[in-house]
Amino acid sequence: MKQNELFDVLQAAEKIDQATNVDEILGTLCTCLKHYGFYACLITQLPLTHELRWQEYILANCWPREWYERYNATGHFRHDPCVAYCRRTADPFLWSEVSRKNLEAPARLVMNEASEFGLRQGICVPIHAPFSPPTVVTVSGEIADLVPATRHIVCLLARQALQAISRLRSGSGKSSKPMLSEREREVLRWVADGKTAWEISRILSLSEHTVLTHQRNAKLKLDAANNVHAVVKAFLRHEIQPG
Repeated sequence: MKQNELFDVLQAAEKIDQATNVDEILGTLCTCLKHYGFYACLITQLPLTHELRWQEYILANCWPREWYERYNATGHFRHDPCVAYCRRTADPFLWSEVSRKNLEAPARLVMNEASEFGLRQGICVPIHAPFSPPTVVTVSGEIADLVPATRHIVCLLARQALQAISRLRSGSGKSSKPMLSEREREVLRWVADGKTAWEISRILSLSEHTVLTHQRNAKLKLDAANNVHAVVKAFLRHEIQPG
């Protein structure tokens, strides 16, 4: 991720983190993602497919009204291949990666009709937690392809938005987590500068194994999915500053 992209992500993540209601969170997320061709977003838990009122599990919704009404009227939730795949994986995926598979007719219809409503490409970010149904953040639009950096940005902001919504719904403040050590902060600052673990080890005169250990410990303390996510969270906690 380039420095200017990281700075934009940090700004958006900070706004999401400071939001006082779901509309603010969703507005910030959608405003940022429009730069990458996405204008529709849905954040929802995934009940069992036989649930008649899956809409009651929606946490935030800015799908186009016509598509939302069509999706519900046709019972697409029961046949949506992205929903089915989210139950089986914790890895983010493109809609096109699902639509390339051998889909049954009802599932193929869901994807075809989404395309007719202008949602030709999307990303799903599934999030699994113990003792609760899976949750997904899905963003979509007319964009035809995605570079890896864009996928990382979508995933980072999607997770940040869900955490902020969950915090608002639970009525809890920002959770208190262990402070990073000075060395962990130093390593994350170099990660933010785009350096690899090997490059950081040369700069700090450490073994690569030691650098990887500091990265792993920082991710655990910050409950981060990856190194860039850890940088964003450390920034939000004011443990590091953008360069």
